[in-house]
Amino acid sequence: MVRALAFVLFCCSLLVGPLASMAGAPATQHWLVVSDVHFDPFTDPRVAARLAAEPVNRWRDIFAASGERPYASYGSDTNDALLESAMEAMHDTVADPAVVIVDGDFLAHGFREKFDRTFAHHDEAAYDAFVDKTIAFLAREFQLAFPRARILPAIGNNDNACGDYASTPSSPFLAHMAAQWAVATGVGDPSAFAAQFATGGYYTAPLPAGGAQAVVLNDVLWSAKYRNACGAPGSDPGGVEFAWLQQTLHAISGPVWIIAHIPPGIDVYSTLHAHDETIVPFLADRYNRALIDVLNAPAPRVVMALFGHTHMSSFGVTGVTAPTTPFLDVPSVSPIFGNNPSFTVLDVDARDAAVQDEQVFTLADLPMLAKNGTRKAVWRRDYAFGSIYGRGVLDARHLAAAQALIFSDERVRRRFSELYDGANPAQDAMPDDSWRAYWCGGVALDATRYQACARPVIQTALPTHPPAPPIPSLAPSPSPSPSPSP
Repeated sequence: MVRALAFVLFCCSLLVGPLASMAGAPATQHWLVVSDVHFDPFTDPRVAARLAAEPVNRWRDIFAASGERPYASYGSDTNDALLESAMEAMHDTVADPAVVIVDGDFLAHGFREKFDRTFAHHDEAAYDAFVDKTIAFLAREFQLAFPRARILPAIGNNDNACGDYASTPSSPFLAHMAAQWAVATGVGDPSAFAAQFATGGYYTAPLPAGGAQAVVLNDVLWSAKYRNACGAPGSDPGGVEFAWLQQTLHAISGPVWIIAHIPPGIDVYSTLHAHDETIVPFLADRYNRALIDVLNAPAPRVVMALFGHTHMSSFGVTGVTAPTTPFLDVPSVSPIFGNNPSFTVLDVDARDAAVQDEQVFTLADLPMLAKNGTRKAVWRRDYAFGSIYGRGVLDARHLAAAQALIFSDERVRRRFSELYDGANPAQDAMPDDSWRAYWCGGVALDATRYQACARPVIQTALPTHPPAPPIPSLAPSPSPSPSPSP
């Protein structure tokens, strides 16, 4: 018999007392996390033609001289006006972050198709050159905005010249991208970073807190949708990367941050929209299991795992019998899926690299800005994790407690639902009848457990749903903010 997910029953088993509060006031660093920029330089064909002809250090001037610049709106990727506004808002919010993580998908969806529609000459060499220039422009924008930060880029499924989910090891694209970001990563030997990144788009970098190391993955190679369309026939890029990951982790004794674009677990949106009730995973099964095993391993200690890709704001925890590793799914700048553009600021303890709080900032008046490019954009703090789910270090124990609150407290559940897409009032990203499916996505990370959690087969002798877990001793949930409910 298939039982509802066991995690629901135990997720507070370790929470017999209040969550430990932070002792004293440790030195706090601010880390900026940006994902799914999906920059689209093709919105004005005349401007795009100038971009192709000019060096990237002229691109900002070309955009500025193009006249009124309405923002990209829902259903579109990030245009130059939205990108510039986001960069200014990030700098105004955290002028001097210790770390900037750019968690993949630099390039717009359908980049090749847009290029071919825009330019009369669209041979491979011209396309590759424009892709490289776009990546170089984005690298320049981040490095000019945050010259003292360690900037860590990750590869997304759109970030290559071959096609979506077709990341190619040892490609000219990776070599070029490595050269653009090498110095900004803070790696001691930029040439060694460039060589490693050019091999497969994955690397390690030191973090300025607690002696921690970032292990930045190209888990596009592990995606269930991956195709090695432009690589060596018969090669196994995902297997090579995972062997590298095992060897790398074996050599690390201190705390680790795992950074990758695609999260492990279940693609809840695609699963809900599958006609045949198929449970759709993000990663191929072998790699999903392997990555979860890595996150559950006792050593090295994974302080935090960061992912993007969904464009939405969420979180979860690994571990079936005990919470093991916390992870955050950070929202996107691109509003293509109806979400408000967002970025994330993490408050990080300088002593041990643990996350003290997460703050998400959003642009809420996007429709008006899409109509009037001269209107002033207002980015606001949408929420802080601690104000909703209780204050404390964002470790596995705390995130398990927060998941329990979503399950058992309707007020917290509604807040989670409305913040999921940046509180866009124009859509209902998480209808009331689907909250459980999305909740299970944060705690049930393989198809079997997700089936038991989201679609439990209940026998008549069993209760109709899992009993609500005990509510942990967290700070009282605040009333919803004035932001509109979807």
